[in-house]
Amino acid sequence: MNPLSYTLVIMGPAYGAQSAYCAYQFAQILLSSTNHSIDNIFFYADGVYNANCYTDPANDEFDLIKAWQNLAKQYSLKLTVCVAAAQRRGISVDNLAEHFELTGLGELSEAIANSDRVLQF
Repeated sequence: MNPLSYTLVIMGPAYGAQSAYCAYQFAQILLSSTNHSIDNIFFYADGVYNANCYTDPANDEFDLIKAWQNLAKQYSLKLTVCVAAAQRRGISVDNLAEHFELTGLGELSEAIANSDRVLQF
């Protein structure tokens, strides 16, 4: 089987729902256990909360923002955040976590066009 390229669209917040954590788990397993690749991880709607550097989970909670950052660093991933959705939710360059970048929906369109598979969480 030929390796596939994926784009992940994350629409759930870092905390209060499972979708972003499930997306992280999927990405981690896909990258560590297969020869498939992830071209882009796009955070949209409430998913932009995953990019807020001021999120401060309790000591006994999993730090999903830090986990995204570590994954991006380890695998040279693009963590792109919809700028319009981010602005509506108070996310800006001032509170954008490291390894995340603000982009437009054009970035998502291009990623979808160039990927073999697109998964929405």
